[in-house]
Amino acid sequence: MRHRRKPLLSVLLALMVCAALAAPVMAEPVTHSHTNVGLLGVNVTNLGYIGHAFSNPGLPSAEYPLNSNVEHVYRGGLWVGARTPDGSLHVSTGAQDANNLAAGDEIREFRDFTKGSPEDPTGIYQTTTWSNNQNSDHFHPDALATQHINHYFHDLFILESGSHTALGIRVHLRTLAWSIPYADDFVILDYTLVNISDEDMSDVYLGFWCDTTVGNTENTDPYDPQAPVGWNFYDDMNGGWGPAGQVPTHAAPGDDNIWMAYEHDADGDEGLATSWIGYRLLGTNREAQPEEGTRPVSYNAWSFKNLPDEDDWYIRPDDPDSIPQIGKYQLMSNGQFDVGETQEVDFTRPGNWVSIISTGPFPHWAAGDTMRMSWAIVAGPDSLGLLDNSRVSQLAYDNGFEIPGGPPSPILDFAFADDSVIMRWAPGDSIDAAGDPLLDDSPLRSPEHHISSATDKPDFQGYRVYRYQGQTISQDPYSLSTLIAEYDKIDGIGFDAGLPPLNEDGLREVVDTDLLDGFPYWYSVVSFSAPDLVEGLPEFQSGFNENAELVHPGPAPVRPGDPRKVGVYPNPYRAASLFDSRGGEQEFGRRIWFTGLPARCSIQVFTVAGDLVQTLFHDDPNSGQEPWDLLTGHTRAIASGLYVYAVEDQDTGEIQRGKLVIIK
Repeated sequence: MRHRRKPLLSVLLALMVCAALAAPVMAEPVTHSHTNVGLLGVNVTNLGYIGHAFSNPGLPSAEYPLNSNVEHVYRGGLWVGARTPDGSLHVSTGAQDANNLAAGDEIREFRDFTKGSPEDPTGIYQTTTWSNNQNSDHFHPDALATQHINHYFHDLFILESGSHTALGIRVHLRTLAWSIPYADDFVILDYTLVNISDEDMSDVYLGFWCDTTVGNTENTDPYDPQAPVGWNFYDDMNGGWGPAGQVPTHAAPGDDNIWMAYEHDADGDEGLATSWIGYRLLGTNREAQPEEGTRPVSYNAWSFKNLPDEDDWYIRPDDPDSIPQIGKYQLMSNGQFDVGETQEVDFTRPGNWVSIISTGPFPHWAAGDTMRMSWAIVAGPDSLGLLDNSRVSQLAYDNGFEIPGGPPSPILDFAFADDSVIMRWAPGDSIDAAGDPLLDDSPLRSPEHHISSATDKPDFQGYRVYRYQGQTISQDPYSLSTLIAEYDKIDGIGFDAGLPPLNEDGLREVVDTDLLDGFPYWYSVVSFSAPDLVEGLPEFQSGFNENAELVHPGPAPVRPGDPRKVGVYPNPYRAASLFDSRGGEQEFGRRIWFTGLPARCSIQVFTVAGDLVQTLFHDDPNSGQEPWDLLTGHTRAIASGLYVYAVEDQDTGEIQRGKLVIIK
C-alpha cells in the first residue's frame, strides 16, 4: 500500500481522510450539468469527468446533434502526473477504463468542493451556470460564452482501496459552449489547476483521457441490458492528427497547432450515426520542455481495459516473474503518436478504443502556483467538418474566448389552437419604466435594442422562424428544418419586410397554421444582425437551440360554455402507427392524446373491470390536450383491450367519461 506524502495541508487532510474512510467514494453526490445551447450536448460534472457512462438516458453524454439520440462519448476526464520531492511519480485521474459509472467512481481520484464543507465553508467553489446572453436567466457579466458552467474539484482524498496518493491539486473547470452557428459544434473545457500542497512538484504532465464511442441510441440501446440490440463498442475507428513535421503521418495541412484525437463508427451505425467526434488540445499557459527530439505531446491509444494498473513502473501481481510494466505516468510521457499499423498494434482496425493526449514535461510547479490547459470536444458531420470545427475552437482559444456574435434569440412562449401553433415573445426596449436609458447589458434590451459588444452600437436587424416536423433532429437543424418566415425591420437594409405584429399585450406574435394535431414539431426563432461594413463585420445569427422547443399542436383548453367534449385520438390506437416515435415492438415512444380538456384536470384510465391503470394531471393554460405513453403507473406496458377514462375538471368538478381501444 502506498502512503500519503507529508506534510500536505495536514489539518484539512485529516478531516478529508476521515470522511473518505467513512463513506464510499461512489456515494458522493454528483452534479450533472450539460451543454444545450449549441449542437453538441456534453455532460460535465463536479467530480473530474465528462460524459455519464450511459447511466442516464435523460441526459446527453456527448450527443450530436443535440436531440438526435446519436452519442459520442462514454466517459472522459482530466489526468495530472508529477514527480514529488521524494522522487516518486504519481498520477491523479478524473476517469479511467471502467465498465460502468459505479465502477468508474471506485477508481476516480477527484472529488468535489462541497458547499459547507471544510474545503469550501462559504460556498465560493459551488457549481454555477452563467451566460453572456443578456436575456438568459443565467446572465452574468463575467460569462465567457452563451453557456458557461463552473465546476470545482480536487484530488485530496484516499480511495477505499488505499491505492491513491494525492498530489494536492484544486481544479476549476470552465465549460464553455456557444449558440451562434459558426461556433456551435464544439465545447471548450478550460482547466485551471492550483498546487494547494505545501510542496513543489516537478516533471509535470497534463492530459485528457477519453473513451469515445459512436452510435445511435434508438438503433442500439446502451441503457437497457435486456435490449434486443445492445450497444456495439467494438466497431469504432480511431486516430489522431498532429502538426506537419511533428508526426510522420496524419498531419493536418494548414493547421500548425493541431494535436487532436478522433473517432467515428466504422459503418456509420447503418447510416444512423455517421458523425465524427474528437478532442483537441488547445493550449497551456506554459510551454512544455521535452528533451530534444521528443514530442511535446503524446497520443496513446489502447483497447479497453488495457490501461496500466499503477502510476509508476510495476510488476503484475499475478505474474511476479514478468517484465516491469509501464505505469500511467510513463504512458503520459512516452512521446508516442499511435496511428497506423505498428509491429505491436494495428490502430487502423475497428475496435473498442480508449485514448489519452498528454503534454509536458513542465519542469517545476511551485506550491500555490497555477497551471492552465484548455481542450475542445469537437463534433462534425465528417472528417472535414470535424477539422473545420476544431480550427474554429482553436481560434476561440487564441482570441481569449472572445467570439463575436449578434443579438440573442428571444424567449418564446407557446400557445395552441386547432391545427396551429402561436409563438409570442417580448421585443425588448431601450428605456426602463421611468424613461431612463437601460444599461447596454440589460436583459430588458434584448433582442431588438441589443447593443453589440464589438461595436457598442445597436445591431438588431430581424428574425427568422424555423420549423421541423419530427421527434429527433438527426442532422444540423438549419439544413433539416424549414425557414417558414423571415422578418426584418424597415430601414433600407435587406427585404424591409417589417417585424411581426404586436398583440394587445405588447408581444410579437407569429401563428403557424395547417399543422397536424398531436404530431411533434420543433420551433426556433433566431435573431440576426445586419452586416457592418464600417467595422468589417458580417451578419451574425443567434443559435437554433437558444430557444428551440418541441411542441405538439392541438386545441386550446375548453372554457366555460365551450361545447367541445373530451376525446381521444387516435382511437382505436394501433401500435407502430405514425403517432409512435419508435416502431416495432418497443414499448417506449408510444403516445395517444386526450383532447378537449379544460386547463386544469385529472385523467384516470381504468380497465373494464374497474382497475385503475394510470392517473394523469393536466395543468396548462395554453393547451387543451395531454399525451399518455400507454404505460401504467408502475411503468409497465398495458395490454390490448378496451379501457375507460374519466376526466375531472379541477375548477368546476365536472366529470366526463369515454372509452378507448388499444390494439398491439
